[in-house]
Amino acid sequence: MVFSELHDITIYYSRSQGIRIFNEDGLKIGNLNDFFVNYEEVYPLVLAIQYRRNNQLFYINWDDVLKFSYKRIVVKNDFFIGRSRTFPKIQGRKVVTSVLTKPVEQTLEYPALGKIVMDRQIVDTHGKKVVRVNDIQFMKSGPHLRVTHAAIGIRSMIRRLGFEKPVDLIFRSLNPKSSYLHGDVLINWKYVHAIPNRRIQSNLELNLSNDDIKDIHPADLADILEDLDNQGREIIFDQLDPKTAAEVLSEVEEDIVKVLIRDDTPEETARILEEMDSDDAADILNDLDDKIAKEIISKIKDGEFQEDLTELLEYDEDSAGGLMSTDVFEVSPGLKKAEVMKFITEKYEDLETIYDIYVTSPDEELLGTCSLHDLLTQSQDICIEEIMNTNDIKSLPPDTYWREVAHFMSKYNLINVPIVSEDNKLLGLVTVDDVLPWLLGE
Repeated sequence: MVFSELHDITIYYSRSQGIRIFNEDGLKIGNLNDFFVNYEEVYPLVLAIQYRRNNQLFYINWDDVLKFSYKRIVVKNDFFIGRSRTFPKIQGRKVVTSVLTKPVEQTLEYPALGKIVMDRQIVDTHGKKVVRVNDIQFMKSGPHLRVTHAAIGIRSMIRRLGFEKPVDLIFRSLNPKSSYLHGDVLINWKYVHAIPNRRIQSNLELNLSNDDIKDIHPADLADILEDLDNQGREIIFDQLDPKTAAEVLSEVEEDIVKVLIRDDTPEETARILEEMDSDDAADILNDLDDKIAKEIISKIKDGEFQEDLTELLEYDEDSAGGLMSTDVFEVSPGLKKAEVMKFITEKYEDLETIYDIYVTSPDEELLGTCSLHDLLTQSQDICIEEIMNTNDIKSLPPDTYWREVAHFMSKYNLINVPIVSEDNKLLGLVTVDDVLPWLLGE
């Protein structure tokens, strides 16, 4: 049996480093350096062990391992020697796992496990956070080993440094009930998304089509990106579809936005901005060089959206015009309730808000407002002009300073406020969400 000399169910990467490797005749082969695993599996199977001899790196297939323990590893006399820093794995199907995806038929050069994960940042998709791995836990599976957890926290760090036993002794004498003594902080491997470096990225592609990543709320994903270094941010962001990328860009800090899109072509940035609300897209363009911003706008295919952005960029960023979105729920006065409700069901995803309905003339003049609540309580055949409010409509001009906008909305308890021109044409809408970042920034 491979593990006849090892009684522990779990094995730690840190404790395995440097284990001496012998053949059946007792001839020393080298010292264990790392593991090669099958990244295509949720709980990767160990495929080979990497060892060092005379400062050279080699590998031995796991099938040639006869005995494995912390004291020694015994391999067959006629074991196959592979001389490489990577492990060749023939790939012939699309795989979707927590570490990689490669949809083409080719031989992948798998890097060693520790090289990808140890002392590196990973994304914990369950806890929705970025952590640094101190150790890796394996579990015996018949005659094989599988990766099951990434270990983080102080205890795994102490074990990695080789001081686990003396530190345990100190804690037991001072505080036997210390939480430190009751196990590691572990992350189930199925929630681990490694962030490979640039060189490893040529062999492995971080998979973001996994449901664990796709289901992370954009705000949480933005927090994850903010916790990563620039390289990790770019690797993750570059794999997002335009819609998800747009939602994330709306949540991250301004300086990080620049990092995320700095290597994108104007066409790529345009595709992302088209998925955003016009005010959010304008905020991003405002922070870019004018020449670059104009080039990106020129690549936007939606003519109306392109025009909206051009108009928004004419306003100061800290004014009502700079804050507003042009995605306003406006209807003509002759529409009946049933028609308005149908319009809501068809267009709600493209609208900034539907708390209030804005009634406009053919030349965009603001005629009245109607809350969705008031509309819902009316009969299906009533026209909106019969129930709209035309008296004392609360609105502001586009040059209103943001602090005045906030005060105005607070004074009248408004969720949103329409922005109108001197001749009362509806230009856009400022919501509480548009003002809040400015208030929080003070």
